[in-house]
Amino acid sequence: MSSASNQEDFPISPNLGTGLRLFFYSQFFVTPQCPTHSFAKQTVIVTGANSGLGLEAAQHFYRLHCDRLILAVRTIAKAKRPKSIFYGATRSGPIRKPSRYGPSTSRAPRRHGTAAVGRFVNNAGINPPEWKLYEDYEQAVQVNVLNTFILALSLLPKLEASAALAEKESPPHLVIVSSEAHRLTKFPEINAPDLYAKLNEKSSFSQQPRYQVTKLMEVLFTRELVARLGASTRVIVNIVNPGLCTSNLERNSGEAPVVMRLVRRLLDRTTEVGSRTLVLGASAPASSHGEFQSDGVNQDVEAWTDTEVGQRAQKKVFEQTLRILEVRRPGIACEAGLREV
Repeated sequence: MSSASNQEDFPISPNLGTGLRLFFYSQFFVTPQCPTHSFAKQTVIVTGANSGLGLEAAQHFYRLHCDRLILAVRTIAKAKRPKSIFYGATRSGPIRKPSRYGPSTSRAPRRHGTAAVGRFVNNAGINPPEWKLYEDYEQAVQVNVLNTFILALSLLPKLEASAALAEKESPPHLVIVSSEAHRLTKFPEINAPDLYAKLNEKSSFSQQPRYQVTKLMEVLFTRELVARLGASTRVIVNIVNPGLCTSNLERNSGEAPVVMRLVRRLLDRTTEVGSRTLVLGASAPASSHGEFQSDGVNQDVEAWTDTEVGQRAQKKVFEQTLRILEVRRPGIACEAGLREV
């Protein structure tokens, strides 16, 4: 009788040793440099900007003289605290009224006016402890994947329009905030004919494995997005890993056991240090286009993603995700300038 692995269309074997080595080296021996790139004359949008990495990154953008800062949050009430922080800062400058772009479970982005957008940091994410459906999809998948990419594709045309006005040394950037956790999953759900139906099954849900899967799906979708945009795009699209940080990512998980809290205290970066990677990604050179970045520099993704199996998995994730996004916003692929490859 054939083994289960021989029956899989996508036999994925992550190199856990390499993934853990990269993780521990980064956490213990590397501190991302403090960003110094000026964002003068730039409009910057940061999702999930009411707290955690998003708020710290927004403060860096503000410090670095962005022309306009849009705090993209789920509800206006959540932006009251960060607005008070900025208004109390020494630097004067405009802060746009917070947006309800929907970094949470809301599917529909709110459109803004015609102002140029120079940097879009797609940061919002969750790691929920329990299975729930929001708008027909499991909540981690809804927030980390579907909402992330409906926002990304919705804003790509505005970023492309901004590219025509941008100085050569300051092209628009689309930053997808992901994680080293993408290295840790065998992604069993990819073997199902309908990936999203499988992800919706309550019996297949477990907190950390699901988080790892959503981070891998972010990497795969972004890589395929860049491939399909091809040379026509003038927007730098990259993926950023902030490392393990003190943040509110697991805000609904309750208090962790004492041992885990001690381990996290030893391992975690501060939220501010982790946020530096988001800002570094937003000012990274053209060589970062389509790349995964850790600590402000390009880093190889998990090796199997470059194999034939990885390429097929990448296309499947992209196509099944795009199918859902097209239902939610018809014509989104065409508007984003996507082409077949």
